[in-house]
This record gives sequence, C-alpha cells and structure tokens, in this order.
Amino acid sequence: MSLLTVSEVFGGYGGADILQGASLTVASDEIVVIIGPNGAGKSTLMKAVFGLVRLRQGSVSLDGTTITNLAPDRMAHHGLAYVPQERNVFVSLSVEENLEMGHFIRRGSPRAAIDRVYGLFPDLAAKRRQAAGSLSGGQRQMVAMGRALMLDPRLILLDEPTAGLSPKYMDVIFDKVREINRTGTAVLMVEQNAKQALKIAHRGYVLQTGRNRVDDTGAALLANPDVAQMFLGA
Repeated sequence: MSLLTVSEVFGGYGGADILQGASLTVASDEIVVIIGPNGAGKSTLMKAVFGLVRLRQGSVSLDGTTITNLAPDRMAHHGLAYVPQERNVFVSLSVEENLEMGHFIRRGSPRAAIDRVYGLFPDLAAKRRQAAGSLSGGQRQMVAMGRALMLDPRLILLDEPTAGLSPKYMDVIFDKVREINRTGTAVLMVEQNAKQALKIAHRGYVLQTGRNRVDDTGAALLANPDVAQMFLGA
C-alpha cells in the first residue's frame, strides 16, 4: 500500500486549474521525483499535497486517510513536512532557534531531535548560534530541511532543494536526501536538476500542462530517449 496517493487532482490559483488531473503515489521507503518543463504544475502539485493550494477535484490520501484540502498545520500532525523553495528559514533567528521552531507541535524537549539533525548536518552544529540569514545558500537549505525533520515526518516534501546552489552544495543536498530516506522517511521532491535527481530516485513522474506525461523508475526515465531529449539536456 502506498503511503501517499494523489488521484486525478484539479486545482490552481484564482479559479484557474493549473493541475489537470495529475496523479502520483509514494511508498513509505521511496524517493519520488517530479520533473517537467516550467509551468507544468510541479510546485503547484507539491503545494496542493500540503494544503497550500485548494483542490477543486480529485483526492489526496496518506496511509489510507483522506487529507484533501486539510490546512497545512493539520498536515504536519499527519506526519507531512514541507520545505518550500524560497523564504524557508527565519533569517534573524539562529540555526538552533530555527530548529526549535520546527518542534512546535511536539511535546517535550527538542534536544534529542536537534541532536539528530546535527548528526545529519554536522556543518550546522558549528554554526548553531549564527543567524540563519548569514549562512550560504546551501547551509540555509540544510537548516530548512533540518527544521522540517524536527517533526520526525513520515514524508518530507522538497520543492527545488538545489535551486541556486553551487555544484558542491547540490551534490551535498542530493546525498542528504538519500541519507534522510535511508533513515526511514519517504521523500517527494520537485527538482529542475532532473538528471541528478533521477539518479537518486526510486521512481519519477514527468508532468506537462498539469497532467502526467510519463512515469517510471528513475533509471528507466534516465534511459528514455524522449525524456532525455525534452528534459535532461540530451
């Protein structure tokens, strides 16, 4: 049984349906990547899963429970965490204060969860007292991902996690995504660096004009000549 099931969803902004029947599934042990051209609805689909875009039709379920159009704070209670592409850290707060903010719906001390995040992102431990806004782009992305992981989510949604990063930090973030998945968290990721993303993905979906164009394993999509010509720079 899939952990996340998105079935033929329609929705968008201001009454216009950017999503035109898109569907996908994510199993509890998977990394799933959404790729496609600009304007295909990739980020809109991600936001719709987390309740940030209202769906007019279709359904979203998590582990068999319908969560369609729930408010984002309720999504967090169901075990979903979302890392947006932009404005994803509190720039005036320290690294550790950002992580503490991620613990807001959980009871007890955040110490154990913070230590787990530092274990995953050791660079952040040395900068724990530094303002997040003073960090490099790659380090800020680590803070954003770390704050989401403070919820101990079943599924983490990553919207363009390597956007604007140097090649060095792109490689680091992709490595960390794999490590997060190995610890038992499923990953759904929108990513423009399609070739690198598909290399770490168990499965991928190609979206075009708000609907599924093709889906397959990451390896099969990498080997698909049509996908390569359209989206992988081949």
